[in-house]
Amino acid sequence: MSNVVGMNEFCGMANGDSYCWLCQKPVSTRALFCHQCGTIQPVREIDHFARLGLDRRLDIDPEILERQYAALSRTLDPERFLIRGIGERGHAAKQLEALNVAYNTLREPLQRGRYWLSLNEKIFKEQADVNPLVGELRRELTDAAEPCHCDRVAQKAGQALEQGVMMLMQALRGGNWEQANQTLIQLEGVELILGEVRERREGMTGARE
Repeated sequence: MSNVVGMNEFCGMANGDSYCWLCQKPVSTRALFCHQCGTIQPVREIDHFARLGLDRRLDIDPEILERQYAALSRTLDPERFLIRGIGERGHAAKQLEALNVAYNTLREPLQRGRYWLSLNEKIFKEQADVNPLVGELRRELTDAAEPCHCDRVAQKAGQALEQGVMMLMQALRGGNWEQANQTLIQLEGVELILGEVRERREGMTGARE
């Protein structure tokens, strides 16, 4: 089974669930353009996979994702709508914005894993206790007195992030939703630490200049 939905699907025949804003003819929910009048359609509520013309799968071929994104980006290039009416230009801009959100979410494994959980309605409440790994990294960052100390914390956090993403994807593939959620909580904590490390290090180097 192909992982790609053909580009003609974005201008395909209607399935009766939406209507063109201009001619009021039925159009497919995923359609970018009305197959009757050719007018670009407003952004509709579809998932990121459908927006990029991909099958809904956790594992994505990066080359296919890039190819689909590039083709759709060219289709929605603002230059192509300069002589269109203000309505069409507005819809085109919103479609391109939604496409970019979908692409940026699916291209990065952590973001895709987070989205996959929400798509399957498997987000649980966060744990009250601080994750041990996150707590250890925070203590090391608190004790960091030199930029090199911050670099060590960043290195550890980066390694934890990489390993955590692999654990997250493994849990999602196995449908272990609770484990995936716990791993995601840890990863969000590690991401927060990385942001704090950058701020701390910039503060140290800036004060010495």
